[in-house]
Amino acid sequence: MVELLVSIGIVVLVLSIVVVRQQGFNSAVLLRGQAYEIALAMREVQLGAISAVSDGSGDFRAAQGIYFNITSPGTNQEYKLFRDANDNQFYTPGEDIGFSGLLDARFEIRGITLSGGTSVNEFAILFQRPNFDAVFVTDGSGTAGAISGEQAVLITIGLRGQSGTVCGQDTRQIEVRSTGQIAVLEC
Repeated sequence: MVELLVSIGIVVLVLSIVVVRQQGFNSAVLLRGQAYEIALAMREVQLGAISAVSDGSGDFRAAQGIYFNITSPGTNQEYKLFRDANDNQFYTPGEDIGFSGLLDARFEIRGITLSGGTSVNEFAILFQRPNFDAVFVTDGSGTAGAISGEQAVLITIGLRGQSGTVCGQDTRQIEVRSTGQIAVLEC
């Protein structure tokens, strides 16, 4: 009888550890998937911009980009893929190219940080044919303009309700370099 009780106790202990760790594992997998989904959307915009894709107007050189606006925390955040039809180097309503990515309600964009350490809330990454290079554009001053000299941008995604933009177990970062390289960093 004692051996049976000890065996059941060991099984219950192992099972409880597995069940508790499963929730954290699921969150980490879903967070990684969300980061890769955003990175893939960026890559699709980049490839669409450098290939001969037109919006029907015959303009094959229009820049395409991805736009982030994180000024309203606590709401479901989204990013927009757009074609810069009016050549202002920034997202204008109506320039969407049929896809708007809505972040899973469990996650949030915690911050967008330029390579110089500056944080921004409204930001666009543009790609224009024939280059793979990324152009970083912010509209923080009220007038959109390319940020010269920036080598990279980090977009930090984390579990909603947690704080901080520092890399940790509950965050992932998407790094976009000015050379066009897009990578998801495991923190």
